[in-house]
Amino acid sequence: MGQEAKNLNSAAAEWLAKLQHGELSSADQAEFDRWMDANPAHAVAFARAEQAWEQAKRLQALPKTNVSATKSAARPHWAIAASVLVAVLGFAFWYFVWESRSYSTDVGERRSVMLKDGSQINLNTASRVEIDMSEQQRTVRLVRGEGLFKVAHDPTRPFVVMAGNTAVRAVGTAFNVRMRGEQLVEVTVTEGIVSVGDRRISADSTAVVAAGAVSSATLEKDELHRRVAWREGVIELKGETLAQAVDEFNRYSKRKLVVADPAIAAIRVGGRFETDEADKFLNAITTSFAIRVVAAENDQVFLLGRP
Repeated sequence: MGQEAKNLNSAAAEWLAKLQHGELSSADQAEFDRWMDANPAHAVAFARAEQAWEQAKRLQALPKTNVSATKSAARPHWAIAASVLVAVLGFAFWYFVWESRSYSTDVGERRSVMLKDGSQINLNTASRVEIDMSEQQRTVRLVRGEGLFKVAHDPTRPFVVMAGNTAVRAVGTAFNVRMRGEQLVEVTVTEGIVSVGDRRISADSTAVVAAGAVSSATLEKDELHRRVAWREGVIELKGETLAQAVDEFNRYSKRKLVVADPAIAAIRVGGRFETDEADKFLNAITTSFAIRVVAAENDQVFLLGRP
């Protein structure tokens, strides 16, 4: 365990022990609040200490010798409890630092995952991530789909999202990564700065990686919100072609829309829909354009131009 982690665990244990024994003055309480707000890592360490507290309680039932009683009398109760907690946290540290598992979503499903370091992942439809965290680095592999990553600040352990051969590196920030096929990755940064290859991408910006080449651009607020509207279960269309809109709806449903007439594929559409409102979308386009809908087998719906 690094010295910085030891110091953080010790501080968290002392604060928790004081709180448990009700030994905080109003000034101490204000100082504790400032400590918690100063860094997300403090809140994570405090949460670890709370979970270790129950383990520490078991040690209180051990018989005490006269020597230990003499030593204890010279120390405040919170200091004794804090010492026990630090010892427990020394073992618990590895449980909270090391993490290796995967999370996934089905078609139409969204999921929020809190990692042991305090980082949060929101997974969009039909997505999968594999987590590999160690004392040196935090690595997440986006196997498929899309995820929004809100990274807990930890300058000693970079947070890297691998999407195909694309590495997105951050320390403490928030960004969205979407895989558009095997060779195309789209990164949207909502907070802070990330690096994509040798490019630094700041908040309100996007990067597209195709065949190893990185291009970046600044986004308007409306476009930025639209990129991550899926978190609210929403599809926002603003001038996409019909073919693009259909692709977007198909991400969220096992019933697939098919643009079967090339003559209508380039029609520009707009509107705000829930991700499960494909029928509402179909009603909107058939009302506004010369488009007809034909249901087919195998959960397919063909879109055709009207004669």
